[in-house]
Amino acid sequence: MRPKDKGTKAENKARKAYEEAVLQAFRNYTAAKEQAEIVHEKALKQAIDKKAREKADIKYKETLEQARKVRDDVMDEAQKAFNDVMSKRG
Repeated sequence: MRPKDKGTKAENKARKAYEEAVLQAFRNYTAAKEQAEIVHEKALKQAIDKKAREKADIKYKETLEQARKVRDDVMDEAQKAFNDVMSKRG
């Protein structure tokens, strides 16, 4: 096997790992968002006053922000790992 072939295989493997990580992060975010929406709707239906509805809204927004942060962190780490492999080629 020539060195170039080995590098190409490593790059392809890194690219596939990156794509899978990004896709999984997005799927997990979407699932978390859907669950948060369900819980939020139930909380709003059970809220007995304005303060309870506001608290439900705040918790919903916090949950979405946390899910976005986790998604973004996973995607950032995947990008760093991919860039590391690509920088070592050649």
